Amino acid sequence: MAEVFAGFVSGYVLALLSTPPLAFALLRLRATSELLARLLPAGTPAIAFALLIHGGLMLFLTGIGIVLGLLLLAMASGDAAAGSLNGPFSLFVAAAALALLAPFAIVSRRLRPYVVAAYALFVAVFGWLMPYLAEWSSFDS
Repeated sequence: MAEVFAGFVSGYVLALLSTPPLAFALLRLRATSELLARLLPAGTPAIAFALLIHGGLMLFLTGIGIVLGLLLLAMASGDAAAGSLNGPFSLFVAAAALALLAPFAIVSRRLRPYVVAAYALFVAVFGWLMPYLAEWSSFDS
């Protein structure tokens, strides 16, 4: 079950790393988006907004991490490849993240840099770091 805990920790780390850039990006994009300008009026405090973003990201990403931890546990016999302890798992995470995030990059040119950064961070934390965390925290000697 070290894989599930590694997924939870990876999700929390990703929430910590992505909260400030996401909050500032949304606050910056409200100047050009009518929907964001309506949802986030000019007097919205950035700290309070970041706390709301962090709470949502923490719940969402730790949940994804737990599910990916269960998947990593199921794929435990994967071979090391490309710097990852479990190559097939890392490839699955990269492909799934690409399938989910690519439409946002295709539809909106303004979101493209944010989507690319989110993709790289997601694959680095869940696809590469998570198998290492599971290996390091394993109780098998």
